[in-house]
Amino acid sequence: MIKYKINKNKFGTHQQIAKELGIKKEILDVGCCSGYLKSLSPNNFFYGIDLNQNALVYAKKQGYIVTFNIDLNNYKKFKFKKKFDVIIFADVLEHLINPRDVLTYFINKYLKDDGKIIISLPNVANILIRLSLFLGKFNYVEEGILDKTHLHLYTLYTAKKLIESSGLITIKEKFSSDHLGWVIKQFPFLGTLLGYNIILVCKRWQ
Repeated sequence: MIKYKINKNKFGTHQQIAKELGIKKEILDVGCCSGYLKSLSPNNFFYGIDLNQNALVYAKKQGYIVTFNIDLNNYKKFKFKKKFDVIIFADVLEHLINPRDVLTYFINKYLKDDGKIIISLPNVANILIRLSLFLGKFNYVEEGILDKTHLHLYTLYTAKKLIESSGLITIKEKFSSDHLGWVIKQFPFLGTLLGYNIILVCKRWQ
């Protein structure tokens, strides 16, 4: 079973990430699922890692050059003689036991000196979560910001702390929202309140 599907919404997370990839870049998609980013960014060269072997079959069909079936909690099992222009962690780090260790490992070993890291994380400061807390509710669910498989919860502040502790600086911050993305575009300061996912484009400290 493949739980996660492509989101083609203009202001959705997948489209917002695809806009940051450039053209003819070598990209490592960490937690690539079925390879939806390749379908949104066909002029790039994708390599993928995922725990779901069935999803990787679809990723190969999408055009991923090489795929790796790895549990990222055992991230040191990933060995490859290549560095990448872009490394993506799309809705991945919140599921991992030690997200900072995983992020640091890939930065140090597989990111080109002038490369970018793109990260998306669920925004626990979203207004719906705030309202639930106000009403005394904080219930994990099957999917969404409070997905029961999430081991870590992030606000923009704690997401940036994760980035900084991994030796990165944020060069762009964005928020995705299928329904309210147009509002965030007009009023970016509302991103922390209305955004569904936090998206950070990062590079190494110089």
